[in-house]
Amino acid sequence: MPTKKEIKETINTLTNGQFHIGCPDCQTEINLSQAGLFHLDAFTPEAETIYKQRLEDLKEQKAWLRQRKKNIPKKSEVGAKAVNLGFLLERLTPTLDDFTFNKNDCRFLGDPIDFVIFEGLSRNQKVEKIIFGDFKSGKAVLSPKQKKIKASVNDKRVEFKRYES
Repeated sequence: MPTKKEIKETINTLTNGQFHIGCPDCQTEINLSQAGLFHLDAFTPEAETIYKQRLEDLKEQKAWLRQRKKNIPKKSEVGAKAVNLGFLLERLTPTLDDFTFNKNDCRFLGDPIDFVIFEGLSRNQKVEKIIFGDFKSGKAVLSPKQKKIKASVNDKRVEFKRYES
């Protein structure tokens, strides 16, 4: 086992500027005294700066992750409230002033679409048109099931069936 004196002499010899190493890829020679090496806990000033910066980066990442973790329940709560509010609005849509259909013509389904509207039924006792309607707010879009229903209606794949028991 080398003594502390021998280790110090070896490090001094390696870093005195007389030894060089070559990059195995590009063959560039680097003076060991400028390579930024460290031994055990004794960092060079350059290595100490890099080490401290990395520690600071890790602290920032941990703080960001802690904050994000705290916000997850809030986002879930906000999302749940938005969904519940959407369900309420679906039911109340026919009562809104800017709803263009006669509320008495509307039949609420809720899922997978909100309404079937029998246009003209309450006014003329004659159905002029049947409309499948869905209420959306904000950035909500049709679900995959709703898109398939819309495609069926657009392709005129709609029928009336009578069942008897």
